[in-house]
Amino acid sequence: MNLFSALVAIAAIIGIVAVSRHWFESRRGRGIDREHLERVEIELRERIETLERIVTDQRDKLRKQIDDL
Repeated sequence: MNLFSALVAIAAIIGIVAVSRHWFESRRGRGIDREHLERVEIELRERIETLERIVTDQRDKLRKQIDDL
């Protein structure tokens, strides 16, 4: 094995280790991200429901005020 072949082999090994490390770290962090996203989704759904209630309540009040006139 000459020097060039050894350098190519070392570079390949370093690349494989880097890709493997990145893959394992992304797999480990994925569960945390899902839990966080689920909490954010629940909060956003609650906020949307509140906003819908506010909008519909105001429409009903406005409609009643117009009818009273």
